[in-house]
Amino acid sequence: MSIVVTPESRSKVSPKRTLLLKVFTKASGSFRRSLGELSRVRVNANGAERELAKANQNMESTLKEVLGATGLPVVTCDEAIPAGAYWLIAPLVSQRNALYARNETCVAVAYIEKDGTCPIGAVMMPMEDMCVIAEAGLGASAEGLGRLRVGNRVELEHTLCMLPWKTKDIVHWNLLSKLDDAGVHTRKSGNTLLDIVDVACGKADMAIGMNLTRLDVMLANLIMGESAGFASDLQGKPLGPNSTKFIIANPKLHSQLVKTLELKG
Repeated sequence: MSIVVTPESRSKVSPKRTLLLKVFTKASGSFRRSLGELSRVRVNANGAERELAKANQNMESTLKEVLGATGLPVVTCDEAIPAGAYWLIAPLVSQRNALYARNETCVAVAYIEKDGTCPIGAVMMPMEDMCVIAEAGLGASAEGLGRLRVGNRVELEHTLCMLPWKTKDIVHWNLLSKLDDAGVHTRKSGNTLLDIVDVACGKADMAIGMNLTRLDVMLANLIMGESAGFASDLQGKPLGPNSTKFIIANPKLHSQLVKTLELKG
């Protein structure tokens, strides 16, 4: 799968976007091979866990091989931040979903400049054969979806909010009760990055994320910014490099959600 390039847009296709599409092709192949092995041993819990760990390692190796050809460091969120520009990757996100054959699994890549900004990144969904790429000033898009835009609802009632994947966070912050009182419908995917994509393309109206990684923060800011949405911490302040929680939505719903939840810390 590739992003459709018309003559009018050809000059706007950057080398890094082309590289990310190449990464997606490689990642999809690696994922399908791993998925076949995982399906074979899924009935055995220990075997499935081992196969999943191997799949994650294979994906990491694939990403580092392709992106490493640029001469820049390639690191995961668990590794130290290198000096200068680098690639930040998440090889296999929401491994529990993959273990139970759920579609909410993805691979993510972001390019980080030496000043700490993220001008381009991608969320790749091999099981759905889809790759969402966002690039600063050029929008967020995917083949089949076109240019991504957040939904245009202006009232909370009957909207859909994606919840944090850990039940204890939902309980601790009393999210279900507060959202239900506001007439908001809820769903939990178990994958923060795919929640970002769902809000960006209008499949969901809002999302609340907890326990964020550096990559989650970078891509939330980038994808929301390029799809006319807004990302903030729980108090409505812009996300920073040390943020660990977010609220994302279109600007009109965002302010209402922050006020409704009144989350502290």
